[in-house]
Amino acid sequence: MGFNKTIMANSNAAPSNIPGVKAVALPSNPTLEGCEVISRSDGKSHQCSINVLNINDIDAVLNVQDETVRHIKDSSIYYPDTREVFESSLSNDGLIIGCHVNSRLVGFRSIWFPRARPENLGLDIGMQDPSQLSQVAHLERACVIPEFTGNRLQMRMTRHAINLARQDNSFRYLFSTVAPMNYASMQDKFSADMLILKLVKKYEDYYRYIFFQNVMKPIQVNLENPSSIIFANGDDIDTQVNLLQKNKLMAGCLQQRNKDVMQVGYTKIECTLF
Repeated sequence: MGFNKTIMANSNAAPSNIPGVKAVALPSNPTLEGCEVISRSDGKSHQCSINVLNINDIDAVLNVQDETVRHIKDSSIYYPDTREVFESSLSNDGLIIGCHVNSRLVGFRSIWFPRARPENLGLDIGMQDPSQLSQVAHLERACVIPEFTGNRLQMRMTRHAINLARQDNSFRYLFSTVAPMNYASMQDKFSADMLILKLVKKYEDYYRYIFFQNVMKPIQVNLENPSSIIFANGDDIDTQVNLLQKNKLMAGCLQQRNKDVMQVGYTKIECTLF
């Protein structure tokens, strides 16, 4: 199971040993979407193409990550991936979607298959069965250079990345980590129907939400009954940790702004996770 250059279906790699995997043929570096974006530098509209990247794009991916990190005021919000992880996603263990403006890579979104590695986030929610852990995908890093932020590119790339991996039946359980107060990234996950299951210390002892969704049997939440939703301020870590620890079937399902405070909404889920 994996992707090479575009997705596994376009590679010579051996097929997955997970039952039901079907290869989906894609042309090399297909354009998934064309759209217009506004540059913060000149205020003008530019044509943008969203593509599947390949191993030849590795240096451009690292350059976008470096430029993004340089402009982040709070270093705890983003924990950079290594070249090795990106190379893994660009070869047999995932895929990366990129945005190009005038042939320049200005953003990317990566998916990584951790398989049996200790970084597998399935372990954080009690998943132990090797056959289940092998079906985990991490919605990994997303970067857009400052010039083109505000164009909803992260959400566009996330949608394409998940859809491509679904076509290939490459995973069942989707995970992601997000820093508290990184509200744009949180909205990206909520827009992908992911839910918060944990708030724990990861990456050099920084707190991270662990987002989850079973893409084959999605967890449904009822957002039409406001009385069933408990809101906590996004910067109130202790309250949120207690909510999730004391209520095993509690999950974060949305965020809202209450005056000047961003809040996270939690509700009970009535289903098994995996």
